Amino acid sequence: MGGLLSSGKPRGALRSIRAARPALRLARLAALSAAACGALACQKPADAPADAGATAVADDAGAAAIENAAAHPAPGSAAAAPPSDKPLLGVTAFVATVYKEPRDTSKKLGYLRVGSRVPRSAEPAGTAGCPGGWYAIEPRGFLCVGQDATLDLDDPILKAAGPGPNLRTALPYRYGFVRAVLPLYLRVPTAEEQRKSEFKLDEHLAWFEENKATVQRVVLGANDVPLDERGVPLPGKRLGELGLGKNSLELGEGALFGGEGENDPIPFWLDGRKRLIRNISDFKVPDYAVFADRARRFTGLSFIGSFPTGPESLNRRFAITTDLRLAPTTKVKPDTGSPWHGVELNDQLTLPLAFVRSRNARDVQIQGDKATPGKELPFREVIPLTGRMRRVEGVKYYRTKDQRYVSQLDVGLAIAPSAWPAVAEKGEKWIEVSIQHQTLVLWEGKRPVYATLVSTGQAGMGDPKTTTATVRGAFRMRNKHITATMDSNESSSVGGRADTTADAPSSSRGAKPDKGGSSKERSAKKPGAAAKPEEGAKTPRKGDGEYGVTRRRGEGTYALRDVPYIQYFAAGYALHAAYWHDVFGTPRSHGCINLSPIDAHRVFMWTEPQVPPGWHAINTGEELGEGTTIIIHE
Repeated sequence: MGGLLSSGKPRGALRSIRAARPALRLARLAALSAAACGALACQKPADAPADAGATAVADDAGAAAIENAAAHPAPGSAAAAPPSDKPLLGVTAFVATVYKEPRDTSKKLGYLRVGSRVPRSAEPAGTAGCPGGWYAIEPRGFLCVGQDATLDLDDPILKAAGPGPNLRTALPYRYGFVRAVLPLYLRVPTAEEQRKSEFKLDEHLAWFEENKATVQRVVLGANDVPLDERGVPLPGKRLGELGLGKNSLELGEGALFGGEGENDPIPFWLDGRKRLIRNISDFKVPDYAVFADRARRFTGLSFIGSFPTGPESLNRRFAITTDLRLAPTTKVKPDTGSPWHGVELNDQLTLPLAFVRSRNARDVQIQGDKATPGKELPFREVIPLTGRMRRVEGVKYYRTKDQRYVSQLDVGLAIAPSAWPAVAEKGEKWIEVSIQHQTLVLWEGKRPVYATLVSTGQAGMGDPKTTTATVRGAFRMRNKHITATMDSNESSSVGGRADTTADAPSSSRGAKPDKGGSSKERSAKKPGAAAKPEEGAKTPRKGDGEYGVTRRRGEGTYALRDVPYIQYFAAGYALHAAYWHDVFGTPRSHGCINLSPIDAHRVFMWTEPQVPPGWHAINTGEELGEGTTIIIHE
């Protein structure tokens, strides 16, 4: 039996588009009347002031992109504010909340991270609740100068933090995974201090010396794909072909952990055995402490630098985390993320198309009522379709442009809807996600511009209120985070709330970001439920980030630090990069929509509104712009 994929009566997975139109209108009205929340990993990120998620929680250009974007430039150079004639303000807390008005009870517009420098007003707008003064920053909003920010651009914390995340690359930091429990040191530890802090350390170091070449080996990954200035993979360029830049296989261990080279000096702020800057992580300890908390096995860490040491410190290399703690790299495996990515659509390649999702897929020849398997199809091959379909023995087979068929059991479809939503009729940008096909398409009006595979909630079409299914319907992006920390259940203390207030980091105002620690907000909730907002100061409990009480083994789950390019569209649900897996095209998440780093970067840079230079996260709305629409259906 034959049929059309993209015209006529609604078919299969796209029938719900028409049903989603009323929901879309409601979502647009809601977006106009209130900002939203934001939580990560489908169920909330963690190192943002929760309210960047709560007011609402690779040609000529290509050559430049190869050298500047994909060639592993100095970490973070793209996040800094552009040159300005105005004086600058620098952020000295791990995160600092931006308020709409010069008071900490006003609406939260977003937040900045440590090291950010942004243009500011010459004089403060007031000092209410902020003795250092509330300064207006670009493009709008106010920051409090004091514990969170400074006018002194020579402040050592600003210099220690460096330029920030690199927005020209698919992964904004360098990443690695903890292979054995490790302390996060605050200063360079002596050999004696390390032996006291790390169980059976000499045995570990002997093992590492013998196996280093194997266990530290990396493969070509996300940052080895040449990208253009929009974050789109450059056609005709091979994985690892970065022009003058080195790819991951050509980099040494120092650069893989965020350094400039193999022998970077110990940073100025770790002079001798002293730490010359305060501890900005969320694990508070006395000034004399050697380390602040431990990282569990499987924890994902992000790095901004690394350096070797001498015999006095057992000749170990230490990597610098984004919150300025030190991880011994003998216990961390560098990671490069998946190089998988979708395709740019144009006149030569457009919808309908199919992505091969099965590793054992074969094309099919159909004669009469018999389907005969043919040649093997490469995993994740992109196959242009004609829009025709046949059904044989209850299985749908889709006609390819080169006169073959592919089985519905082996592919995920990206096809035009049979009924256009209102945003398409208006020519706006919108995102379409199919849970059945595990595909995502970026649309500009009725023109598709990009298509890829994703991983939605493990429970498929289950009830999002009681399972790990992804919520369905029409939504607008509520907030955007360059990175935030989640736990292994994709939970985080960033956003995910339905209210319009947020808690600030313990050392600053605003929503409570996880400044290096993992969130446990979702541990007592049903999957898919939104996190409850914190209610001010809480009584310390065993397992909290307090000196002398390390988080309990097995408590919460391990952390995934600095998950990139997070965009919340509903309480507890977000689009975000997953640097820890490469099964895109298969349901995997706890409710969020996982994308490869390259795809998440592409989508993040495409959606509206843009995160202002120097900022780390924003809440959408009338102040900074309404968020792009996303429609999720069967």
